[in-house]
Amino acid sequence: MFEVDGLTVWLPKFELARKMFFHAAFIVRAAFAPNGLDMAFTIYREGDVVHIHTPPKTGAPSQLLKIKGYRDHFSWLLLNQDVRRSFESIWQSLNQRQERVLQESAYARWQFDFQAPTSLAGTTMDVRGPFDPESNELLVWEIEKLQGLRFSHRGDIFFHHPALKLPVRGENTGCVSVPSGAKELEVDADEEPTAAKEQRLIHLPVEGVTFDAQLRTKIAYNGERANGHGKKVDDEQCPSRESQLFGVADPVSEGSIASGEFQQLGEGEGDGDEHERLADRFSLLREILEQITQESGVALVALEVRPLPPVPRCSYHMIDHEKSRCYLLARFKLQNGDQRYLLEIDTSDNRKTMSTRIMGFKAGVEAGKCIDRILRETVKGSLRWPGTMAKYCEPLHSVHHPKESSSGANHARVFDWKQRIRAALG
Repeated sequence: MFEVDGLTVWLPKFELARKMFFHAAFIVRAAFAPNGLDMAFTIYREGDVVHIHTPPKTGAPSQLLKIKGYRDHFSWLLLNQDVRRSFESIWQSLNQRQERVLQESAYARWQFDFQAPTSLAGTTMDVRGPFDPESNELLVWEIEKLQGLRFSHRGDIFFHHPALKLPVRGENTGCVSVPSGAKELEVDADEEPTAAKEQRLIHLPVEGVTFDAQLRTKIAYNGERANGHGKKVDDEQCPSRESQLFGVADPVSEGSIASGEFQQLGEGEGDGDEHERLADRFSLLREILEQITQESGVALVALEVRPLPPVPRCSYHMIDHEKSRCYLLARFKLQNGDQRYLLEIDTSDNRKTMSTRIMGFKAGVEAGKCIDRILRETVKGSLRWPGTMAKYCEPLHSVHHPKESSSGANHARVFDWKQRIRAALG
Protein backbone atom coordinates (compact mmCIF):
# COMPACT_ATOMS: atom_id res chain seq x y z
CA MET A 1 0.00 0.00 0.00
CA PHE A 2 1.24 3.50 -0.85
CA GLU A 3 -0.15 6.98 -1.42
CA VAL A 4 0.06 9.23 -4.49
CA ASP A 5 -1.30 12.79 -4.25
CA GLY A 6 -3.75 11.76 -1.53
CA LEU A 7 -4.86 8.60 -3.36
CA THR A 8 -4.37 5.35 -1.43
CA VAL A 9 -3.25 2.57 -3.78
CA TRP A 10 -3.45 -1.09 -2.80
CA LEU A 11 -1.00 -3.00 -5.00
CA PRO A 12 -0.68 -6.78 -4.52
CA LYS A 13 2.97 -7.79 -4.40
CA PHE A 14 2.37 -10.75 -6.69
CA GLU A 15 1.07 -8.43 -9.42
CA LEU A 16 4.12 -6.20 -9.04
CA ALA A 17 6.43 -9.23 -9.27
CA ARG A 18 4.53 -10.51 -12.31
CA LYS A 19 4.98 -7.25 -14.15
CA MET A 20 8.65 -6.89 -13.25
CA PHE A 21 9.86 -10.48 -13.57
CA PHE A 22 7.44 -13.15 -14.78
CA HIS A 23 7.57 -12.85 -18.57
CA ALA A 24 8.87 -16.35 -19.35
CA ALA A 25 8.15 -19.75 -17.83
CA PHE A 26 11.80 -20.54 -17.09
CA ILE A 27 12.18 -17.24 -15.20
CA VAL A 28 9.16 -18.09 -13.04
CA ARG A 29 10.72 -21.45 -12.20
CA ALA A 30 14.06 -19.77 -11.46
CA ALA A 31 12.38 -17.46 -8.93
CA PHE A 32 11.35 -20.43 -6.79
CA ALA A 33 14.73 -22.15 -6.77
CA PRO A 34 17.91 -21.28 -4.87
CA ASN A 35 20.39 -19.42 -7.09
CA GLY A 36 17.96 -19.73 -9.97
CA LEU A 37 19.58 -16.99 -12.06
CA ASP A 38 23.06 -18.48 -11.58
CA MET A 39 21.77 -21.78 -12.96
CA ALA A 40 20.43 -20.07 -16.11
CA PHE A 41 23.07 -17.41 -16.83
CA THR A 42 26.83 -16.86 -16.54
CA ILE A 43 28.24 -13.34 -16.85
CA TYR A 44 31.70 -12.30 -18.09
CA ARG A 45 32.97 -8.72 -18.32
CA GLU A 46 35.54 -7.17 -20.65
CA GLY A 47 35.77 -3.52 -19.65
CA ASP A 48 32.43 -1.93 -20.54
CA VAL A 49 31.38 -4.96 -22.59
CA VAL A 50 29.31 -7.68 -20.92
CA HIS A 51 28.95 -11.25 -22.22
CA ILE A 52 25.98 -13.26 -20.92
CA HIS A 53 26.12 -17.01 -21.58
CA THR A 54 23.19 -19.38 -21.13
CA PRO A 55 23.31 -23.21 -21.42
CA PRO A 56 21.23 -25.03 -24.07
CA LYS A 57 19.12 -27.20 -21.76
CA THR A 58 18.70 -25.35 -18.47
CA GLY A 59 19.10 -21.74 -19.59
CA ALA A 60 17.09 -19.18 -21.53
CA PRO A 61 15.44 -20.48 -24.72
CA SER A 62 17.30 -19.33 -27.82
CA GLN A 63 14.01 -18.20 -29.41
CA LEU A 64 13.57 -15.60 -26.66
CA LEU A 65 17.11 -14.29 -27.04
CA LYS A 66 16.31 -13.37 -30.65
CA ILE A 67 13.81 -10.83 -29.32
CA LYS A 68 15.33 -7.57 -28.13
CA GLY A 69 12.63 -7.03 -25.51
CA TYR A 70 13.75 -10.20 -23.73
CA ARG A 71 17.45 -9.43 -24.05
CA ASP A 72 16.78 -6.02 -22.51
CA HIS A 73 14.73 -7.54 -19.69
CA PHE A 74 17.33 -10.21 -18.88
CA SER A 75 20.08 -7.55 -18.88
CA TRP A 76 18.09 -5.37 -16.48
CA LEU A 77 17.45 -8.35 -14.21
CA LEU A 78 21.04 -9.62 -14.21
CA LEU A 79 23.13 -6.42 -14.22
CA ASN A 80 21.09 -4.22 -11.87
CA GLN A 81 22.12 -5.57 -8.46
CA ASP A 82 19.19 -3.92 -6.72
CA VAL A 83 16.76 -5.67 -9.07
CA ARG A 84 18.60 -8.98 -8.82
CA ARG A 85 18.43 -8.91 -5.01
CA SER A 86 14.70 -8.23 -5.29
CA PHE A 87 14.23 -11.25 -7.57
CA GLU A 88 16.24 -13.52 -5.27
CA SER A 89 14.19 -12.39 -2.26
CA ILE A 90 11.24 -14.38 -3.69
CA TRP A 91 13.02 -17.65 -2.89
CA GLN A 92 14.18 -16.35 0.48
CA SER A 93 10.67 -15.37 1.54
CA LEU A 94 9.38 -18.74 0.35
CA ASN A 95 11.37 -20.45 3.09
CA GLN A 96 10.58 -17.84 5.75
CA ARG A 97 6.82 -17.57 5.18
CA GLN A 98 5.81 -21.22 4.98
CA GLU A 99 3.58 -22.63 7.68
CA ARG A 100 1.92 -26.01 8.10
CA VAL A 101 -1.83 -26.12 7.62
CA LEU A 102 -2.08 -28.88 10.21
CA GLN A 103 0.66 -30.34 12.33
CA GLU A 104 0.54 -33.72 10.56
CA SER A 105 -0.39 -32.40 7.11
CA ALA A 106 1.85 -32.84 4.08
CA TYR A 107 0.76 -29.44 2.78
CA ALA A 108 2.03 -25.99 3.66
CA ARG A 109 0.56 -22.53 3.19
CA TRP A 110 2.75 -19.80 1.77
CA GLN A 111 2.10 -16.08 1.66
CA PHE A 112 3.83 -14.61 -1.40
CA ASP A 113 6.28 -11.87 -0.52
CA PHE A 114 9.44 -10.22 -1.81
CA GLN A 115 11.45 -7.03 -1.38
CA ALA A 116 10.67 -4.52 -4.12
CA PRO A 117 13.78 -2.85 -5.61
CA THR A 118 14.54 0.66 -4.41
CA SER A 119 15.37 1.65 -8.00
CA LEU A 120 11.66 1.36 -8.77
CA ALA A 121 11.24 4.88 -7.38
CA GLY A 122 10.54 7.36 -10.14
CA THR A 123 8.97 4.88 -12.55
CA THR A 124 5.40 5.28 -13.79
CA MET A 125 2.58 2.75 -13.97
CA ASP A 126 -0.68 2.48 -15.85
CA VAL A 127 -3.00 0.31 -13.76
CA ARG A 128 -6.52 -1.10 -13.81
CA GLY A 129 -8.78 -1.83 -10.87
CA PRO A 130 -11.82 -0.70 -8.85
CA PHE A 131 -11.76 2.82 -7.41
CA ASP A 132 -13.71 3.80 -4.28
CA PRO A 133 -14.41 7.57 -4.45
CA GLU A 134 -15.64 7.71 -0.83
CA SER A 135 -12.40 6.46 0.68
CA ASN A 136 -10.29 7.65 -2.29
CA GLU A 137 -8.72 4.19 -2.59
CA LEU A 138 -7.71 2.15 -5.62
CA LEU A 139 -7.24 -1.63 -5.67
CA VAL A 140 -4.90 -2.61 -8.49
CA TRP A 141 -6.00 -5.65 -10.45
CA GLU A 142 -3.49 -5.30 -13.27
CA ILE A 143 -0.41 -3.22 -14.07
CA GLU A 144 -0.77 -2.50 -17.78
CA LYS A 145 2.43 -0.49 -18.24
CA LEU A 146 5.63 -0.12 -16.24
CA GLN A 147 7.78 2.63 -17.71
CA GLY A 148 11.12 4.25 -16.95
CA LEU A 149 12.90 1.32 -15.29
CA ARG A 150 16.43 2.42 -14.41
CA PHE A 151 19.38 0.88 -16.22
CA SER A 152 22.83 2.41 -15.78
CA HIS A 153 25.05 0.17 -17.93
CA ARG A 154 25.88 1.95 -21.21
CA GLY A 155 28.19 -0.59 -22.86
CA ASP A 156 27.40 -3.39 -25.29
CA ILE A 157 25.77 -6.55 -23.93
CA PHE A 158 26.22 -9.77 -25.92
CA PHE A 159 24.10 -12.89 -25.41
CA HIS A 160 25.62 -16.31 -26.15
CA HIS A 161 23.69 -19.54 -26.78
CA PRO A 162 24.88 -22.62 -28.74
CA ALA A 163 21.73 -22.53 -30.91
CA LEU A 164 22.09 -18.88 -31.94
CA LYS A 165 23.49 -19.04 -35.48
CA LEU A 166 23.60 -16.25 -38.04
CA PRO A 167 20.86 -16.93 -40.64
CA VAL A 168 22.10 -17.03 -44.23
CA ARG A 169 20.11 -17.57 -47.41
CA GLY A 170 20.08 -21.15 -48.65
CA GLU A 171 19.32 -22.55 -52.09
CA ASN A 172 16.05 -23.36 -53.87
CA THR A 173 12.75 -22.73 -52.15
CA GLY A 174 11.22 -24.33 -49.12
CA CYS A 175 8.35 -24.08 -46.74
CA VAL A 176 7.99 -21.26 -44.27
CA SER A 177 7.32 -22.25 -40.68
CA VAL A 178 3.87 -21.53 -39.39
CA PRO A 179 3.79 -19.07 -36.47
CA SER A 180 2.30 -20.47 -33.31
CA GLY A 181 -0.82 -18.33 -33.29
CA ALA A 182 -3.66 -18.86 -30.86
CA LYS A 183 -5.72 -20.85 -33.41
CA GLU A 184 -2.89 -23.29 -34.16
CA LEU A 185 -1.82 -24.53 -30.74
CA GLU A 186 -3.19 -26.11 -27.62
CA VAL A 187 -1.44 -26.15 -24.26
CA ASP A 188 -1.56 -29.53 -22.52
CA ALA A 189 -0.90 -29.20 -18.79
CA ASP A 190 -0.85 -32.97 -18.20
CA GLU A 191 1.59 -34.25 -20.82
CA GLU A 192 5.29 -33.57 -20.26
CA PRO A 193 7.30 -31.93 -23.05
CA THR A 194 10.53 -33.27 -24.49
CA ALA A 195 13.70 -31.42 -25.46
CA ALA A 196 13.98 -33.63 -28.55
CA LYS A 197 11.32 -31.57 -30.34
CA GLU A 198 11.78 -27.96 -31.42
CA GLN A 199 10.51 -25.45 -28.91
CA ARG A 200 7.82 -23.03 -30.11
CA LEU A 201 6.79 -19.62 -28.84
CA ILE A 202 3.29 -19.03 -27.49
CA HIS A 203 2.41 -15.46 -28.46
CA LEU A 204 0.65 -13.38 -25.81
CA PRO A 205 -0.27 -9.68 -25.74
CA VAL A 206 2.88 -7.56 -25.51
CA GLU A 207 3.60 -6.24 -22.01
CA GLY A 208 4.27 -2.51 -21.67
CA VAL A 209 7.72 -2.52 -20.02
CA THR A 210 10.21 0.22 -20.95
CA PHE A 211 13.53 1.51 -19.64
CA ASP A 212 15.00 4.97 -19.11
CA ALA A 213 17.62 4.41 -21.82
CA GLN A 214 18.14 2.47 -25.04
CA LEU A 215 19.88 -0.79 -24.09
CA ARG A 216 22.64 -2.02 -26.42
CA THR A 217 21.88 -5.74 -26.30
CA LYS A 218 23.12 -7.91 -29.16
CA ILE A 219 23.40 -11.54 -30.23
CA ALA A 220 26.80 -13.26 -30.33
CA TYR A 221 26.18 -15.76 -33.14
CA ASN A 222 27.68 -19.23 -32.90
CA GLY A 223 28.31 -19.97 -36.59
CA GLU A 224 25.79 -19.84 -39.44
CA ARG A 225 22.63 -21.65 -40.49
CA ALA A 226 20.45 -21.64 -43.60
CA ASN A 227 17.17 -19.81 -43.11
CA GLY A 228 13.73 -21.10 -44.04
CA HIS A 229 13.32 -18.94 -47.15
CA GLY A 230 15.83 -20.79 -49.26
CA LYS A 231 16.39 -24.21 -47.74
CA LYS A 232 14.71 -27.17 -49.41
CA VAL A 233 12.56 -29.05 -46.94
CA ASP A 234 10.56 -32.24 -47.36
CA ASP A 235 6.81 -32.03 -46.90
CA GLU A 236 6.89 -34.16 -43.78
CA GLN A 237 9.31 -31.70 -42.18
CA CYS A 238 6.98 -28.74 -42.62
CA PRO A 239 5.01 -27.96 -39.47
CA SER A 240 1.37 -28.91 -39.62
CA ARG A 241 -1.16 -26.11 -39.90
CA GLU A 242 -3.56 -28.01 -37.70
CA SER A 243 -3.80 -27.66 -33.95
CA GLN A 244 -0.61 -28.73 -32.14
CA LEU A 245 -0.04 -29.71 -28.54
CA PHE A 246 2.56 -27.92 -26.44
CA GLY A 247 3.68 -28.24 -22.83
CA VAL A 248 4.95 -25.41 -20.67
CA ALA A 249 6.77 -27.44 -18.00
CA ASP A 250 10.50 -28.23 -18.03
CA PRO A 251 11.34 -30.67 -20.87
CA VAL A 252 12.20 -34.21 -19.70
CA SER A 253 13.73 -37.20 -21.49
CA GLU A 254 10.48 -39.19 -21.22
CA GLY A 255 8.36 -36.33 -22.61
CA SER A 256 6.14 -36.79 -25.64
CA ILE A 257 5.07 -33.34 -26.88
CA ALA A 258 6.92 -30.21 -27.97
CA SER A 259 7.72 -27.61 -25.36
CA GLY A 260 6.30 -24.10 -25.55
CA GLU A 261 7.55 -20.83 -24.07
CA PHE A 262 5.44 -17.73 -23.49
CA GLN A 263 6.42 -14.66 -25.51
CA GLN A 264 5.12 -11.28 -24.33
CA LEU A 265 8.06 -8.85 -24.46
CA GLY A 266 8.41 -8.51 -28.22
CA GLU A 267 6.31 -8.01 -31.31
CA GLY A 268 7.58 -10.85 -33.41
CA GLU A 269 9.81 -13.87 -33.73
CA GLY A 270 13.32 -13.33 -35.00
CA ASP A 271 13.28 -9.55 -34.83
CA GLY A 272 16.67 -9.33 -33.13
CA ASP A 273 18.68 -8.29 -36.18
CA GLU A 274 16.26 -5.49 -37.02
CA HIS A 275 16.31 -4.17 -33.47
CA GLU A 276 20.11 -4.21 -33.41
CA ARG A 277 20.16 -2.05 -36.53
CA LEU A 278 17.61 0.33 -35.03
CA ALA A 279 19.65 0.68 -31.83
CA ASP A 280 22.44 2.41 -33.76
CA ARG A 281 20.14 5.15 -35.06
CA PHE A 282 19.96 8.56 -33.37
CA SER A 283 23.21 7.90 -31.46
CA LEU A 284 24.07 11.61 -31.20
CA LEU A 285 20.59 12.59 -30.00
CA ARG A 286 20.59 9.81 -27.40
CA GLU A 287 23.91 11.07 -26.03
CA ILE A 288 22.50 14.60 -25.81
CA LEU A 289 19.39 13.41 -23.96
CA GLU A 290 21.52 11.50 -21.45
CA GLN A 291 23.62 14.61 -20.86
CA ILE A 292 20.50 16.71 -20.28
CA THR A 293 19.17 14.31 -17.65
CA GLN A 294 22.55 14.24 -15.89
CA GLU A 295 22.93 18.02 -15.87
CA SER A 296 19.38 19.02 -14.89
CA GLY A 297 16.40 17.94 -12.83
CA VAL A 298 14.67 16.46 -15.89
CA ALA A 299 14.21 12.68 -15.64
CA LEU A 300 14.21 10.47 -18.74
CA VAL A 301 11.36 8.04 -18.08
CA ALA A 302 11.38 6.05 -21.33
CA LEU A 303 13.15 6.00 -24.68
CA GLU A 304 12.41 3.80 -27.68
CA VAL A 305 13.42 3.58 -31.34
CA ARG A 306 10.93 1.91 -33.68
CA PRO A 307 10.04 1.80 -37.39
CA LEU A 308 7.41 4.26 -38.57
CA PRO A 309 3.98 2.67 -39.06
CA PRO A 310 3.07 1.84 -42.68
CA VAL A 311 0.25 3.83 -44.28
CA PRO A 312 -1.64 2.62 -47.40
CA ARG A 313 -0.38 4.12 -50.68
CA CYS A 314 2.50 5.88 -48.90
CA SER A 315 6.19 4.98 -49.07
CA TYR A 316 7.77 7.45 -46.68
CA HIS A 317 7.79 4.89 -43.84
CA MET A 318 10.74 3.32 -45.71
CA ILE A 319 14.15 4.85 -46.46
CA ASP A 320 14.56 2.38 -49.33
CA HIS A 321 12.92 -0.89 -50.34
CA GLU A 322 14.76 -2.77 -47.56
CA LYS A 323 15.42 -0.24 -44.80
CA SER A 324 12.67 1.03 -42.49
CA ARG A 325 12.51 4.68 -41.54
CA CYS A 326 12.56 4.98 -37.75
CA TYR A 327 11.44 7.40 -35.12
CA LEU A 328 12.77 8.10 -31.63
CA LEU A 329 10.28 8.74 -28.84
CA ALA A 330 11.50 9.91 -25.43
CA ARG A 331 9.34 10.69 -22.42
CA PHE A 332 10.53 12.98 -19.63
CA LYS A 333 9.29 13.90 -16.17
CA LEU A 334 9.93 17.47 -15.06
CA GLN A 335 10.64 18.50 -11.47
CA ASN A 336 7.05 19.76 -11.09
CA GLY A 337 5.70 16.36 -12.21
CA ASP A 338 4.66 17.41 -15.73
CA GLN A 339 5.33 15.05 -18.65
CA ARG A 340 7.12 16.02 -21.86
CA TYR A 341 7.54 13.99 -25.05
CA LEU A 342 10.24 14.30 -27.71
CA LEU A 343 9.71 12.98 -31.26
CA GLU A 344 12.48 12.68 -33.82
CA ILE A 345 12.22 11.05 -37.27
CA ASP A 346 15.15 9.67 -39.26
CA THR A 347 15.77 11.79 -42.36
CA SER A 348 19.30 10.56 -43.05
CA ASP A 349 18.35 9.95 -46.72
CA ASN A 350 17.86 13.74 -47.13
CA ARG A 351 14.51 13.31 -48.88
CA LYS A 352 13.03 15.74 -46.35
CA THR A 353 14.19 17.93 -43.49
CA MET A 354 12.25 17.83 -40.24
CA SER A 355 12.69 19.54 -36.90
CA THR A 356 12.55 17.84 -33.52
CA ARG A 357 9.17 18.15 -31.82
CA ILE A 358 8.85 18.53 -28.03
CA MET A 359 5.38 18.58 -26.52
CA GLY A 360 3.03 17.93 -23.68
CA PHE A 361 -0.58 16.80 -24.05
CA LYS A 362 -3.74 18.60 -23.05
CA ALA A 363 -5.89 17.24 -20.22
CA GLY A 364 -8.01 14.30 -21.31
CA VAL A 365 -5.80 13.41 -24.29
CA GLU A 366 -4.48 9.84 -24.30
CA ALA A 367 -0.80 10.25 -25.16
CA GLY A 368 -0.23 6.80 -26.71
CA LYS A 369 -3.10 7.04 -29.19
CA CYS A 370 -2.26 10.64 -30.04
CA ILE A 371 1.39 9.82 -30.78
CA ASP A 372 0.33 6.96 -33.06
CA ARG A 373 -2.00 9.36 -34.90
CA ILE A 374 0.80 11.94 -35.25
CA LEU A 375 3.18 9.36 -36.72
CA ARG A 376 0.65 8.07 -39.25
CA GLU A 377 -0.34 11.56 -40.34
CA THR A 378 3.34 12.45 -40.69
CA VAL A 379 3.89 9.53 -43.06
CA LYS A 380 0.70 10.34 -44.94
CA GLY A 381 1.80 13.97 -45.25
CA SER A 382 5.12 13.00 -46.89
CA LEU A 383 7.18 13.61 -43.74
CA ARG A 384 5.57 16.84 -42.61
CA TRP A 385 4.47 17.30 -39.02
CA PRO A 386 0.64 17.45 -39.04
CA GLY A 387 -0.99 20.80 -38.34
CA THR A 388 -3.50 19.06 -36.06
CA MET A 389 -0.81 18.63 -33.38
CA ALA A 390 -1.76 22.03 -31.93
CA LYS A 391 -5.24 20.67 -31.14
CA TYR A 392 -3.88 18.00 -28.78
CA CYS A 393 -0.46 19.25 -27.69
CA GLU A 394 0.31 21.94 -25.13
CA PRO A 395 3.03 23.11 -25.03
CA LEU A 396 4.34 22.38 -28.54
CA HIS A 397 7.88 23.32 -29.56
CA SER A 398 9.86 22.88 -32.76
CA VAL A 399 13.65 22.56 -32.37
CA HIS A 400 15.72 22.80 -35.55
CA HIS A 401 18.77 20.59 -36.08
CA PRO A 402 22.36 21.83 -36.13
CA LYS A 403 23.65 22.64 -39.59
CA GLU A 404 26.23 20.20 -40.91
CA SER A 405 29.43 21.17 -42.64
CA SER A 406 31.55 18.92 -44.82
CA SER A 407 33.07 17.43 -41.67
CA GLY A 408 29.73 17.01 -39.91
CA ALA A 409 28.13 19.00 -37.09
CA ASN A 410 30.80 20.67 -34.95
CA HIS A 411 30.85 20.67 -31.15
CA ALA A 412 29.56 24.23 -30.79
CA ARG A 413 26.52 23.55 -32.95
CA VAL A 414 25.78 20.30 -31.13
CA PHE A 415 26.04 22.15 -27.80
CA ASP A 416 23.59 24.78 -29.05
CA TRP A 417 21.22 21.99 -30.16
CA LYS A 418 21.36 20.52 -26.67
CA GLN A 419 20.60 23.89 -25.13
CA ARG A 420 17.60 24.40 -27.43
CA ILE A 421 16.22 20.99 -26.49
CA ARG A 422 16.79 21.68 -22.79
CA ALA A 423 14.97 25.03 -23.02
CA ALA A 424 12.03 23.49 -24.90
CA LEU A 425 11.59 20.78 -22.27
CA GLY A 426 10.83 23.50 -19.72
